[in-house]
Amino acid sequence: MFNFSWNPDAFAVSLPIAAKGMIGIFAVICAVWGFAALLNRVTGGRS
Repeated sequence: MFNFSWNPDAFAVSLPIAAKGMIGIFAVICAVWGFAALLNRVTGGRS
């Protein structure tokens, strides 16, 4: 049904795709963190 095998050429091709995904996830985490920090600063934080 499935043929799982190690293909170094396919790994080399998929590595940049995985790197773009990791960079995208990192960018979204940084954006959420920055938005939360901005909201904390604007609303005055804890009372």
